[in-house]
Amino acid sequence: MIDFLLKEIEKSPNQIFTKSELESISVEEFARLKKSGVLAFRQPPERELERIRLPRCQHGCSLTVSPVGDQLEAVCLDHPEEGSFPVHHDDLFRYIFSIDTFLNLIRKANGFEGKFRRIEGGYFYIGFKLYDDKQVGFIFIPKIDKSEYVTLSGLKHICEDDDFVIVLTPVSEIDDVLLKKAIRSSNIIQISILPILNPETFELQISDIIAKYLRPKSVLTARQKKDYNKYKYLCKDKIHLSGFAPGYLSNLILVNGSEIKIGDSLFHLLLRLALELKGKNGGWINTYTLFDEHIISDTDRYQIYSNLRSAIKGYLIEKDGRKFIESDGSTNYRISTHPDFVTYDKRKLKRHQNAQIRRIAGELPKSRRIIDTKPK
Repeated sequence: MIDFLLKEIEKSPNQIFTKSELESISVEEFARLKKSGVLAFRQPPERELERIRLPRCQHGCSLTVSPVGDQLEAVCLDHPEEGSFPVHHDDLFRYIFSIDTFLNLIRKANGFEGKFRRIEGGYFYIGFKLYDDKQVGFIFIPKIDKSEYVTLSGLKHICEDDDFVIVLTPVSEIDDVLLKKAIRSSNIIQISILPILNPETFELQISDIIAKYLRPKSVLTARQKKDYNKYKYLCKDKIHLSGFAPGYLSNLILVNGSEIKIGDSLFHLLLRLALELKGKNGGWINTYTLFDEHIISDTDRYQIYSNLRSAIKGYLIEKDGRKFIESDGSTNYRISTHPDFVTYDKRKLKRHQNAQIRRIAGELPKSRRIIDTKPK
């Protein structure tokens, strides 16, 4: 049903639907979307004349609905001699697609930050997300065509804090190659929401698309090169600990721009390793320290390190979890990438439902976004 609604609002953002036509697509989906508020009941003003598209009078006119006792009838005001037709309440145009509710559900499901707001011209700023060290803003436009180029090119001014802007449209995409190239030169990417939306959860499957434009950079600053020579880090992968918990015992992290969800125990270990790495002494921490701090339950069991490696290895540059979560062959472990490449949202982490995670988050240094990636 979401497919149908997105196609219809692209034709007209103010479309109104009948219960009958929506239930003809799916009774279950109609009930679910009505409960979520995506489909909102519209009670017309008392004096407003309601019309129906079908049936029509023999002259092709739409019919006007009027109450007759407890029943409804439809008549043609221009040709009353045609008589009346019985109408059921389910055939009246009473349901609207609430774009605001729809976008707020997307915002919540995907952990967008920032303020949801309308932009002049019928656009919506949904919010932003951090992908690695880049802030990506998301804007929804009900309809897009070539005439929108001037407005699109001005979005970067409106979203001046965003490094990139993703313009989401319901169904259609820009097919003009030159126009695509022009807006991408302004770090604006246009994507249809239909193929990337999970209609059940409202999550956007967008990480792989983002990763194409925000590929991990291997260029190091002079300071970073010096650190690699000194501490012998094995990787150049980038990881972001968002602090967003999309479900019970679930934590969203980004590895090289791709989203991954891991449980509290793995996240607890990852966060503690990140804290040690930020200490700028190579990042090594002993298993006995991890045991004393209740990060691991047994110093002689190594399954938790293996599980963490397995969870993230598919998203690493070299696909090697043992390099990223490095062991010295004894009792010490670390995240083996540069501390600059590990970022986090300390404010969100300090509000985590897990008390141990909140405690570690409180010890983290203030996170900063690393912009300087060119050698000096």
